[in-house]
Amino acid sequence: MGKLDHRVDFTVPAAPERVFPLLCPVLEYRWIPTWRCELLHSDSGVAEEDCVFRTDFPGAGPMTWVVTCYQPAKRIEFCCFVAECFVMRLKLTLVPEGGETRLTWARRWLSLGPKGDAWLAGQSTAGLDRMVEIRRAELVHFIETGEMLKP
Repeated sequence: MGKLDHRVDFTVPAAPERVFPLLCPVLEYRWIPTWRCELLHSDSGVAEEDCVFRTDFPGAGPMTWVVTCYQPAKRIEFCCFVAECFVMRLKLTLVPEGGETRLTWARRWLSLGPKGDAWLAGQSTAGLDRMVEIRRAELVHFIETGEMLKP
């Protein structure tokens, strides 16, 4: 069974303490125009360790996400499951650089069988880079203006 790794580093014009809270399935509604999720478990109502939510985006299908690591202003990690297709880990690491943040967006997909292998084979580095670039632009725009970037 296959696996796919993808990593992008970029800079956000704000300190990690300002950026980190926005990396939350609830607060992403403020800055990602296409974001939709169903919050299934959170004691605080926002991201925290063991927070569970579900998404259903075109091309991926229903995905169940779990926050597996929550270190405010430093790191948040998710494990995501797509039944009979793949498991994906998303690690977002924030490092202060002056008054800015270097954000590392690292993902690893692990296939669960033929359906997952086919999904992984259909991915391209250019497509994955484009998706992260869109998220970067949306996040930077929100940080700079306080408003959502219109699609």
